[in-house]
Amino acid sequence: MSLMATSADGSAVADRVYRDLLRTIIQGELKPGEWLKERELSERFSVSRVPVRQALQRLEGEGFVLMSRHRGATLTPITRGDVEEIFDARLCIEPYAARRAAQRVGGGLDSADRLREIFDAVHPSAGGVSESSLAFHLEIVRLSGNRILERSLRPMLGRMDWIFHVAQTTMASEHAEDHRQILASIVAGRGEVAAAQSYAHLDQAKDQILDALAVELAWD
Repeated sequence: MSLMATSADGSAVADRVYRDLLRTIIQGELKPGEWLKERELSERFSVSRVPVRQALQRLEGEGFVLMSRHRGATLTPITRGDVEEIFDARLCIEPYAARRAAQRVGGGLDSADRLREIFDAVHPSAGGVSESSLAFHLEIVRLSGNRILERSLRPMLGRMDWIFHVAQTTMASEHAEDHRQILASIVAGRGEVAAAQSYAHLDQAKDQILDALAVELAWD
């Protein structure tokens, strides 16, 4: 086997461990503050410690893991400040993206078909939520045509998904109606309305999530 093939195989294994470990974190099988032992994780995922270490380094870069020379890796605690910062960043990005998305769709530069598909998948008519609503938000940012904004939002999505799981709430009915209104404004090309709706939606979600986490994590 060539060196290039070996490297590619190693990268694929590290990617798989990263995805599996991220899923484990988001689903709550590992708790904030928990010590992540390389040996135990390598046994759990049936790999050597090398891809585990690579996955942990990647998760550290995304804010899920804290690395210490003496203690190793621990799962990052969720703090009120972290949640506020994530939502504040989204409030800077997403209302602008919604405005631009509406302008582009209204001007015929792009189509909202994919956004409609995601809305139907996230909010099926039978009720409930079948997929993370964060995909809907990411598609709006993609529709804005601004790749820097899209690259800025993507690293936050895993953390947001984790936060929703820890808070034990999806706010499904509220999200469905808010998303329906934002979608309608984007399709109609009403940029300012879409921006205002996006801001109000995120601002309200921020307060609801903080209240839910205060109960779940016993914040002071």
